[in-house]
Amino acid sequence: MRILALRPSRTARAGLVFLTLLSACATLGPRIQGETDLVAWQATDLRLEQRDVGGGRKLWYYSFGLLIRETRGTAITFNEIEWTIYQPGTASGTARYRGSWKLDARDQFRIPLQSTLSCGFSFDFCTGTTVPIPLYQVIMRGTDERGRAVSTVIDLALPADPPSPPQTTSKSVRAIELVPPKR
Repeated sequence: MRILALRPSRTARAGLVFLTLLSACATLGPRIQGETDLVAWQATDLRLEQRDVGGGRKLWYYSFGLLIRETRGTAITFNEIEWTIYQPGTASGTARYRGSWKLDARDQFRIPLQSTLSCGFSFDFCTGTTVPIPLYQVIMRGTDERGRAVSTVIDLALPADPPSPPQTTSKSVRAIELVPPKR
């Protein structure tokens, strides 16, 4: 008795690799809303603008509001908010803020965030699909209304060139202020 082993053709293997890569790339697009175990979140008021910073230098500013909404029906007081930003081709940056930001049950607040990008003399590098996509990780720590420690992580990827005017706004939602720590 002879056992035959079927081997996929080179074309079939190439097709399988292509489909695998295609499905992986589909997850690399913008991620501007989601939900964690504690909160729902959404990036709103996305705006990319060039500003003159003096001395003939211009920087691109990417600003947005991160809308945070409590979803479990339990008040939370955050006492630490840490965010890390990474833009491909640039160095990452991290900031940690300590304070007291109360989020009542089913309530929401907005965290104003902004990053800058220096483009040198190449205007084309900073517009359209060539803008390095800002990737953020926001970690929020605190306690719930029963005094239990809570922590949530938000990973977002902003679109390279946000629509103008912004498609969604959260300007009417209470903003919290992140004050830089004293050195």
